[in-house]
Amino acid sequence: MSLITAILLGVLQGLTEFLPVSSSGHLALAQMLIPGFSQPGLFFDVVLHVGTMVSILVLEWGRIREAFRQGYAVRLAGLLLLGTAATAAVAFPLRARAEAAFEKPLWVAGGFALTAILLLLSSKSKTQGERLPTWEQAVAVGLAQGVAVFPGLSRSGTTISVGLAVGVTRPWAADFSFLLSLPAVAGATLVEVMREKDALMASGSQWLAPALAGGLAAAVTGLFALTAVRKLVRSGRLAVFAWYLLPLCLLVVAGYFLGWWA
Repeated sequence: MSLITAILLGVLQGLTEFLPVSSSGHLALAQMLIPGFSQPGLFFDVVLHVGTMVSILVLEWGRIREAFRQGYAVRLAGLLLLGTAATAAVAFPLRARAEAAFEKPLWVAGGFALTAILLLLSSKSKTQGERLPTWEQAVAVGLAQGVAVFPGLSRSGTTISVGLAVGVTRPWAADFSFLLSLPAVAGATLVEVMREKDALMASGSQWLAPALAGGLAAAVTGLFALTAVRKLVRSGRLAVFAWYLLPLCLLVVAGYFLGWWA
């Protein structure tokens, strides 16, 4: 993979990871269009996710400091731990099927359609304020994140929409979703590196430079996307992305029958 290709994929990852349009779905389709694309496992994809994890830390640093200053850091950590456990309980059994779905355009299209439906439903939420999620709400959002391992099903769109549906306030629906992704991405990175360590060592520096370039591009563009999504969630306008996803779903289905994704 060339550095230019890696950077372009990183930009795509950064923009789509937090915009509720599914970074995994876009990456899967983009990689199908790149002649001869291959990688050791999903290592390149994981490094891109690490780049966006850096952007989360930058954006949420103020919220993290606030949690310590106002004395709710321990409760927030407990909520994130509980949500992460719920994610793991769902994501690990689905992992093999989710990876296989990356090569199936119709699965990606179905994920786009489901994300669009969730976004449209999220617009009905009227909950405002700065109240922390409850333990039950943290479990619900964690379970949603676990299901969102499938390509086309936006992690941010799914977790934010489910959070709003179960009564999480708009400011925390966005911030809790972003913070909850940190342990999930860190865990996925560790699992992938351990599973593919032999392939990574054999590839030497071949994958290191493209992965780092793509990860940096994802971090920079991810910060812009995070800021935009936070504003849209708080203003109740996140559902606008459904009108992008529904035509995209139809385009992917049409492309499947026309042989674009062969």
